[in-house]
Amino acid sequence: MVRSKDIGPRLRAPRAGAVREVKTPRYDVAIVGARCAGAALAAFLARRGARVVVLERAPLHSEHVLSTHQIHPPGIRVLDELGVGDAVRAVAPGADVVRLAKDDADIDIRLPDGLTERCPRRDRLDGLLQDAAVEAGAELRERCTVTGVAMRDGRARGVRFEGPNGVEETLEADLVVGADGRHSTVAACVEAEEYLGYDAPRALYWTYFQAPPLWSDDAAYPFGMYVGRRGASIRTVFHTDHDQLLLGSVPPLAEVERSWRGDPEGTLLADLRGDPVVGPLVEAAGPPLEPVRATFRERYFFRRAAGPGWLLVGDAGHHKDFVLGDGISEALVQARSAAGVIAEGGDRALERWWRERDVEALPLYFLGRDEGSPEPFPELRRVVMRQVARRRDLRQRMFRSVNRELPADQVFSPLQILGWALRAALSGRFGVLGDFVTMARQGARDSAEIGRRRRLLERLEPSRA
Repeated sequence: MVRSKDIGPRLRAPRAGAVREVKTPRYDVAIVGARCAGAALAAFLARRGARVVVLERAPLHSEHVLSTHQIHPPGIRVLDELGVGDAVRAVAPGADVVRLAKDDADIDIRLPDGLTERCPRRDRLDGLLQDAAVEAGAELRERCTVTGVAMRDGRARGVRFEGPNGVEETLEADLVVGADGRHSTVAACVEAEEYLGYDAPRALYWTYFQAPPLWSDDAAYPFGMYVGRRGASIRTVFHTDHDQLLLGSVPPLAEVERSWRGDPEGTLLADLRGDPVVGPLVEAAGPPLEPVRATFRERYFFRRAAGPGWLLVGDAGHHKDFVLGDGISEALVQARSAAGVIAEGGDRALERWWRERDVEALPLYFLGRDEGSPEPFPELRRVVMRQVARRRDLRQRMFRSVNRELPADQVFSPLQILGWALRAALSGRFGVLGDFVTMARQGARDSAEIGRRRRLLERLEPSRA
């Protein structure tokens, strides 16, 4: 029987030839979920010669209705590595300027060197990734509902699932990967504990419109993507496939019960009209092309991502506030890195990958918590955003954090923020000093948590002596 620690050596080069005949299907890796994380991981592993099976509950090439499908440049780079980047570019328009509105500060972030943000629809994006996995040699089974993880001697040894014919089957695998989203069945079966979790303070409502001619007016809309927070409201514009616009609103949960549930379309349209950027687009675009979609009662969290014979990737192991639009990019980047670690082999390598994921993901996780808060923007945040709107170097640093070149907690230094706070206080805005103390305390708590996770990682690193 092949042991988990033997996976790595066997994946470093494709195998030739013989296939064993066994009564129960056996694979190197069984992946549950064939969306962005699972399909991408399957493609990377199959290219290394692994015997990979992917089980997906939905039909292949189907829509993922609860996704706003924004992809940052790091995710686009992974799509290029998988050979599907050009197919995405062919239909999904690129945005090389992103506008962030923070109350009275409009911040246009220009992406360098031909990089773009893109927003492909999920049925096509997921289908491209699924096809890439099959072309690489992975086996994909659609309409399969996983019912359990087969455990033996304290290790995951395979999965039980119900196929499209309603018959329960079992397959064996040296490694079971949960890529089945934030409500992961695999995570529940292996009892992967949650930490740093909190309930989402906002809902998300959105739908699609045909882009009106107004959108092509560079004088009125010199950007290709928009995320605007004005007061407690957050609204978005993403340019997606076939010259459509995704228009959405992110209301605080307290407002949902009062007005949104009874008339989601009417409330969404009225809310979008209240934004000076989005409102004219709604008026010019005509009626929505599709019913309004919504997600609420979300939960953001980290989960233990590795254990004996199992691994969690994408939202199954870590889910952050959707105001950052980073979920797909995170899933793709994780799939690429996890493939290399699985090829390395061994439980210790998987645990190290989990700990590295935490250290890298925590700054953006904390940023999402702050950006998604329904509380009024502190005056000091307004002061900081006005500085960003005026200074190109600060806008470049903000982009570098999204591009995973700079941790989000290092975009601004505490001394910079203190200097801005003191200048604001000298002009009579004394409340910024209290804001600075509050932000400094939260920053210290966040830094302590990142430090604690880094020490957990360092314990797994080889001795440097």
